[in-house]
Amino acid sequence: MVRFKKRYLLVDISCKDGKVDERIDGRILFDTVKKAVTSAHGDYGMACVARSLKVKYLNSVTGVAFIACARDYYRMVWSAVTFIRTITIKNDVHPCVFRVLHVGGTILSCQKFLIRHNKDQLLQLLQNCKTPVERKKVLKIIKKAEKEEVSLGSVLKGNRKTTENRRKNYAIAHDDEHFDSD
Repeated sequence: MVRFKKRYLLVDISCKDGKVDERIDGRILFDTVKKAVTSAHGDYGMACVARSLKVKYLNSVTGVAFIACARDYYRMVWSAVTFIRTITIKNDVHPCVFRVLHVGGTILSCQKFLIRHNKDQLLQLLQNCKTPVERKKVLKIIKKAEKEEVSLGSVLKGNRKTTENRRKNYAIAHDDEHFDSD
């Protein structure tokens, strides 16, 4: 069995007024991306990406989306997404700009990048604070984000330990004399 190789595009959606319409859902974004691929690359481009194109995650509040596509054709999706200038929601046209922040082979790599990106944005926000009250609020958010990043790191490190425990348990269960525990 062959694994289907994908690429995940981390996309930032910015609207004209600075707020993303919360009525945007995965289906609307999917249709918008499909139309963009068709308009940029024609029927050939749509045929290449149609089977693998998926919106894996969309947060309409922050304007962040993960779009999955086949590894061989991710550049087609990337180029098409950058040309999107409007999203249509129930006959209402909303001007917006799509920006690809990161391309990764796994959702986890995109999540890690998003955490780093958000942290950098918070640090810039901290530098631009004008009052001590604003500064205190931003510092509180940064500390909360650091705690979440630490917990994510411990989960990732825990996987390695779990694998070692599985190997030991397997060796014990099967009386594997070749397994060296020292």
